[in-house]
Amino acid sequence: MTYAKKALLLLACFVLVLMTVTPTTLAATTIQDVPTNNSKYKAISWAVDNELLSLNAANNFLPNEQVAERDLVTMFAKLDKNYALTYNESVAYNFYSEFYLPLEGTYVATNRSKTITRGHFARIYAAFKGLDLDEPQAVQYLYTNDISTGNTGKKTFADFNPSTKLTRSDVAEFLYRSVQNGSFAVQGLKRTATGRDNDKITLPAGFMGSNSSEFEEPKDNNNDFTGPEYVNNALQSIDVDNPDLIANDLDTTLITVSLKACNGDPIADDKSYTFRVTSSYGAKIVDTAGDAVRNVQSDGSTVSAIVVAPKLTKSVRDTISFELINNTDSSMKCLVGEKLNAQVRYAPQPEMRIDFEVYDPANLDDGDGNVTPPYVPYEKLPEFFTENIVNVHWIDPEDKLFSIGQQTNVTTPLGNVQNMYLQYGGSDTKYPALGYENAILQFENYNISVWLFETIIQKRLDNSVNKDNTIEIMYMISEDGRPIYRIQGIDDDIASQVENINPVGSIIQLMSYMPEEKQLTLEHYDSVMKIYAILTSLSNYDRTVLLKYQGGKLLGQVEAYKKRVDALKESEEEASRPSGKDRYTKVMVTLVSPGGEIITDYQGTVKIKFDGVEKTASFITNTSNSVDNTGSPGTAVAYFDSIIYGKSKIEAKLVNKVDPRYATILKNLIDKTITKEIFTNPYFSKNACSLATEVAYVVDYSSSMKRIDKTNYRGKKTIELIDQIKAKNNIVIETNTSANVLGEGTIENVLKKDLYRTSKDKGATDIFAGIEIALSKFSNDTKTSKSIVVVSDGKTSKAKMTKVLNDAKKKGVKIYTVSMGKKNQINEAILTQLASEAGGAYYHAIDNLQLHQVYQKLIDAILCKTTPSSCINPEDLFEESTVSLRKGYITMNARIDGNCPGVASVSVRYSSVSGDVKFELTKRSDSVYMLTKTVQTMQDFKVNGEIEFLAYDNEGNLLALKTVTISN
Repeated sequence: MTYAKKALLLLACFVLVLMTVTPTTLAATTIQDVPTNNSKYKAISWAVDNELLSLNAANNFLPNEQVAERDLVTMFAKLDKNYALTYNESVAYNFYSEFYLPLEGTYVATNRSKTITRGHFARIYAAFKGLDLDEPQAVQYLYTNDISTGNTGKKTFADFNPSTKLTRSDVAEFLYRSVQNGSFAVQGLKRTATGRDNDKITLPAGFMGSNSSEFEEPKDNNNDFTGPEYVNNALQSIDVDNPDLIANDLDTTLITVSLKACNGDPIADDKSYTFRVTSSYGAKIVDTAGDAVRNVQSDGSTVSAIVVAPKLTKSVRDTISFELINNTDSSMKCLVGEKLNAQVRYAPQPEMRIDFEVYDPANLDDGDGNVTPPYVPYEKLPEFFTENIVNVHWIDPEDKLFSIGQQTNVTTPLGNVQNMYLQYGGSDTKYPALGYENAILQFENYNISVWLFETIIQKRLDNSVNKDNTIEIMYMISEDGRPIYRIQGIDDDIASQVENINPVGSIIQLMSYMPEEKQLTLEHYDSVMKIYAILTSLSNYDRTVLLKYQGGKLLGQVEAYKKRVDALKESEEEASRPSGKDRYTKVMVTLVSPGGEIITDYQGTVKIKFDGVEKTASFITNTSNSVDNTGSPGTAVAYFDSIIYGKSKIEAKLVNKVDPRYATILKNLIDKTITKEIFTNPYFSKNACSLATEVAYVVDYSSSMKRIDKTNYRGKKTIELIDQIKAKNNIVIETNTSANVLGEGTIENVLKKDLYRTSKDKGATDIFAGIEIALSKFSNDTKTSKSIVVVSDGKTSKAKMTKVLNDAKKKGVKIYTVSMGKKNQINEAILTQLASEAGGAYYHAIDNLQLHQVYQKLIDAILCKTTPSSCINPEDLFEESTVSLRKGYITMNARIDGNCPGVASVSVRYSSVSGDVKFELTKRSDSVYMLTKTVQTMQDFKVNGEIEFLAYDNEGNLLALKTVTISN
């Protein structure tokens, strides 16, 4: 072989080898929309040639199109040298799930089609390379490895545009540079990404936008240092009520973080700080009303959040993080930038859900039952829009979509800012029309119904005189991140007649859009109720102005409209009730497969037991109700003639042959009895006395009440109490960080308002602010009895107590205090002192039933002027009773209601092979009894069965009995 041939062969081999280790740079087809002199042309043509991204029929690459997460995962799989499977997206997601990449579509398939941001890509890429980083550190990692140079070369966090959506040209450039730099093979993480490797990446000075000099400022030597070593002084504990949740989009847990100041000092009860709460898995964080929130407020030393488990088909672990934000208090400086983490687990499992409803003509206002309304998702915020005026182009009431536009600044993928008119629902398919049904809809600053919003928008569009046929509304963002769309503009002739008073003008304007009274249907129910809510919020002066308008005709019209829609609602409810049943408890049983999907075609029956009666219901025949043959598919229904007010239980068990199609899915439910403890709200007995009285109600809605009363039963029951007492003058107050009067005056006036129905737990506790306001609202009438009812956990500052007590004594006002929940969550000392020194009484309710019993005693104490007794119900003497087994010892504990007199001794009774055996507990305090025994001394007893606690008086008479089971 000649030298020339050898050289040519050697060159060919070299080129072949080079092609196997470096990216191909020439596209086989000309790319029409990316010129060859474009800085990203090489990367884009390489991505096309390697079939990571494709061209359309016109050979356009569409470099600015956004990238969905599923497409990124497929690209990773095609380049990953450790991946040898099919490029099916589900297979790829399953493969990468073992490496804990922070992908949102791993377990929630609907998230796979969502576009991702550049910052999110940085986190995913870092995790792919084996580093668990937050966005700033992940962006710096891209810089240090030459994956990105930023948009202007400054290489700061902002210069990377982390919140901008990842485009096709972006991902082509990033992956091209990565492959150029070396082998592309997944390393992944060993746990869910939470930023554990942040300390491995040093952020340069000024990286986060600091205006300081090139060098870090020297830290002073005092104890006001911001650093993780001081977090332990502040963080006392993190308590997760239930760390294991069913992955069904319903199961919830409460997480409570207990804190001190950074120097270890206690935090005052009237202090409140704001924390952002996030889930590493994207679970919903909600308030006590079930509405999603981003931030929560602390109540003194505690901050808590409610987490809703997502709907999943695979078990996962999640990290819930609390991060202090908007902090200006130096005593909490050590928590700035720190995440306080709690762990929860979500696991899919089959369920037999039991729901119930109660109908009793003697208690029509109760609304008893536990049917949970569906979770209402947020509407999408219009990206790039600022909180300002937007133009509405069209509205589609059928699909609940509308088109809005705004002149705004849009940041391009290259980091350039363009001022342009951006329209959602216009010609650009990247910005489809937006939903409004679940947004906050307003006229002026008053909430309105979807029907009113649609009607007003359409009428104004029809009458638009703009050349582009648009109208203007205001766009804002609520505190919890929801879009607010506000229609503005009261007609001039209306405004002039009502002295420009907005609520009065709004009522008149909104009523003009309503049909005639005879044409009202249930479609208009929400609209009428929203207008009526504005009416009930009017001040006395505003109401007088409305009465002057058209001779008061409109005021009567609003009242008539409400009566009309209330009657329509009642007729609908009446039609849905089965005939021949004057009162009933309706039990509904639904089967749910692991992952939260309701089974709608189960062929079989379930045995339901309630109040000693058993009934068999079919999942097929009972999906329809008895009136109009409609209902919820897959729900077995049984009606029982009895109602148990208070606590009771429902049992359900699959019977007969189990549907073979679901035998495997429901195997954990076969031959298993599911028991549900339920509570039906009791109603008050007829008042024994009547008395001219004035009563103020001060109810605590601070953040710590989330632990005490998760369902806002205190609000519902207090409204019932107000209606039952029917005081001459009522003062209704909600208190947390500050106090707010929800209603005052006659019983008719206050009950028209929402009162506590919409109250939410937030902020710190200052019950004395509420009491001070209440004391200022009482009349000077010496013939009326005056009382204040305070409902709180008592965790409040005592600074104003002396002044409040002096004022109450001067005005002859008695104060009754009520607490709820476990004793260790309550400051009884403040509540007891407040009540005793103000001539009232202190009551503690361990649960909802006892709160009803407390209120029944309050009615008698206030209206009959009886000497108040704090003993709620001797039958419920045992507040807590437990038998626990630990390290070879059995410990028996009992806490009794210390307000109930006459308890001389407490015993525990076991069954044994030779008969019952009792042990008397040792009295440790006025209300606590305890005894510990070794396991050896108890082995003849049936400790795994039911164990009885018994309380006796001095003469040996049994006062109360409570049955428990042992816990490990």
